[in-house]
Amino acid sequence: MLTRILPYTAIVASLGLSTFSYGMTLESAVNDAVINNPEFRAEVKRYHSYQSDLRGSKSGYLPSIDLNAGIGYEEVDNQSIDNTGDGLTRKEASIALTQNLFNGFGDVNEVKRQEYRTNAQAFSAIASANDIALETIESYIDLLKEQEFRQLALENMRTHQQIFEQITQRNNAGIGDQVEVDQASARLALAESNYAAAENNYFDAQARFRRVLGRDPDNMLVKPVFQEPLPDSLEEATEFALNEHPTLRTANNDVLETEYQYKAASRFHYPSVDLVVEQTFDHDISGVEGKDHNLQAMLRLSYNLYSGGRDSADKDRTQHEYQEANEVRDNTRRQVIENLRYAWNAKTYVEQQLSYIEQHIKLTYDTLTGYRNQFTLGRRTLLDLLNTENEYYSATQNLISSEYELLKANYRVMAGMGTLLPSFGLNYDFIEADTQLTQNDQ
Repeated sequence: MLTRILPYTAIVASLGLSTFSYGMTLESAVNDAVINNPEFRAEVKRYHSYQSDLRGSKSGYLPSIDLNAGIGYEEVDNQSIDNTGDGLTRKEASIALTQNLFNGFGDVNEVKRQEYRTNAQAFSAIASANDIALETIESYIDLLKEQEFRQLALENMRTHQQIFEQITQRNNAGIGDQVEVDQASARLALAESNYAAAENNYFDAQARFRRVLGRDPDNMLVKPVFQEPLPDSLEEATEFALNEHPTLRTANNDVLETEYQYKAASRFHYPSVDLVVEQTFDHDISGVEGKDHNLQAMLRLSYNLYSGGRDSADKDRTQHEYQEANEVRDNTRRQVIENLRYAWNAKTYVEQQLSYIEQHIKLTYDTLTGYRNQFTLGRRTLLDLLNTENEYYSATQNLISSEYELLKANYRVMAGMGTLLPSFGLNYDFIEADTQLTQNDQ
């Protein structure tokens, strides 16, 4: 039974080596999952719609040109003219250019508001991609972990089958007794139950990965090796996150958007000044035959003196929205710090645990080897051997679990800092992403 211990590691290593050249890597899975995820696609589309709003807000900088025309029957009856019953065909045409010169800085502030609104949505799309990438990574790693657990449970079940067969043979030869057979049978049943549970967990992890990726993987998964540099301290990581995390940058831009929305609401407290140039081309107007052309170039001022309190109410509303955005930003800051601290603590303590777990599994393996030899010589009971087999099985499970938890913790730290996407080559090029989305839709 010594053949089960070291060959298990070799089996896992051979799986990784045999699939390295053609298996699905973590990088390809993350890129595939993000680009084709419906939530990210929706965020990108929303970003482009906000870009259109931004372009529309700049229209206030440009003149408005209006063309009007009309034709119809007209009768006039006044002190100068009376053509009742013998009216004229009235023909009207005009073209007018209107350029706003001042509207209480409304256009300037609205453009700024739309810029920050668009920026906020851009970072919201990045934050969505960051969350999707992390979920993909975790489901990818969990699937690998459950795959190893299933293999370990299978090897453990085979070991207990061998022990049961050996004990049965000893009993049939008159060396052992029925109690040992019952003990071996009970432990075999437990090993078979553990294997069934491991299979169930593996298929659950497979289903989750399929949901995140949106399809079945093309090939077997390649175990990733984490090689990205991380800060030396939590304080450095936190400082970086407060400057770069996309969720916090979204909140910062939301604050600036509501600030300029508040400023734009003040435009109603100022008059509006427009330059209006208009040329009319009228014929047979007001009962007078012939043309009636008119050219005007006017500065026009309009100033609303009272609107029932609506303008003041709008300004109060935008002020409260600005204050709300500040509170949301502060809360987002706390959440970013909290999530990063959780990830950092997990990374730190799992790293510490790994050295003890490795020491434990080495000593357990040495004990198991000795117990196997002593059991063959009759110096150890079957219960001693079975207990040590289970202890080694549990220790190997802990080692596998801790290795994968450390791997996930490292990626969580990167996600908490906002550096996860660049490490996978996702460069936030929304135009390129939108092109890919369009191609995928065709």
